[in-house]
Amino acid sequence: MRDKRAVDELSIEELERILAIRKREARQERLQRLQAQGRRVPFAASLDIAPEPPAPPPQQHEAAEDIPPLEPPVTYDITDEVPRFEDELEEERAAQRGPPPAPEPAAAPGATDAPARHVSRRRAAWDKLLLAIEVVAVIGVITVLAFGAYQLIIEQDRIEALEQKSADIQRDADAMRATPTPLPELSIQLADYVLPGGHYSPDVTGGEGAFNLDELPASIRPVAMAQLVAPQAERFTPQASSPVRIVIDTPQVQVDASIYGGDDWYNLVKGVGHYLGSASPGESANMVLTAHNDIYGEIFRDIQYLEPGDEIRVQANNGRWYTYVVFDKQIVGPNDVWVLEPGNSPIVTLITCHPYRVDTQRMIVFGKLVSSGR
Repeated sequence: MRDKRAVDELSIEELERILAIRKREARQERLQRLQAQGRRVPFAASLDIAPEPPAPPPQQHEAAEDIPPLEPPVTYDITDEVPRFEDELEEERAAQRGPPPAPEPAAAPGATDAPARHVSRRRAAWDKLLLAIEVVAVIGVITVLAFGAYQLIIEQDRIEALEQKSADIQRDADAMRATPTPLPELSIQLADYVLPGGHYSPDVTGGEGAFNLDELPASIRPVAMAQLVAPQAERFTPQASSPVRIVIDTPQVQVDASIYGGDDWYNLVKGVGHYLGSASPGESANMVLTAHNDIYGEIFRDIQYLEPGDEIRVQANNGRWYTYVVFDKQIVGPNDVWVLEPGNSPIVTLITCHPYRVDTQRMIVFGKLVSSGR
């Protein structure tokens, strides 16, 4: 009777019995094969020993019928001459299923891992780029902090320098207050602020001449008043080349007047003033002559009618005459002192107030030297 139990249900003694049976069967098959080939003599016959009777088959235990088989049942027959094991059953099933499918051809070496290596290289390059960006960012932050610290140090030094300078000024001021000193005599050059000849309109002053202080900055008006009463002529000694006379003879302009050294208020009362520091007749520079237009003889009243080509004759203190020809005229403001610049060519510049009896601007006539003689 076959034992229908699964292998897991067999005891160790039963498994050893099955193994012994299989070994014995394998030995018998080998002996039979050798005997068939004539390579074996029966051992019992050679020794005249009766062969050992076969062992009786083992009996099936009584409880085997009550145990249900496993699904799927794996059975072994330990009473049969050839016990059956699980690996034999697996071989039978494989024979029924047919031969296994052919294995797929192996891929070429490096073919499957090429994309992986490409991704790895790209990831490594990206990591290096991120690392470089982080390094640059850190360097930038450090640079900004260092520059800020440097600027703070510079500003601190400036503040300390200003504080020291302020302390020095305060100390000097305290010393000056503690030791009174006489005030210095102030002196200014009016031509640095306003063109000469300025005065209020006679319609405003009732016909009297009065210097126009409104053309000067308020800060220098007191000093200007003090200088107006000190004539420049008293401090000037005429030279042989100094201008002493001016003559203009055209159909519309008639001028024949004396020229005095200096163009302050005192000299313009007498006639035409020569701006001290400007050129003398014939010199390669600008000779500036000024006179009033509506007060004190109205000497330059009509110079606005001069035209290019008209002559202006000036006599030097040595008796020599110099002839200038008009080439331009302009109306400028009282503070356009650029007309007093010396230049580097022999010219004459005539200045008077403008318009007539308004006197808020200046009329400027320019002439260039053309000849000289007795």
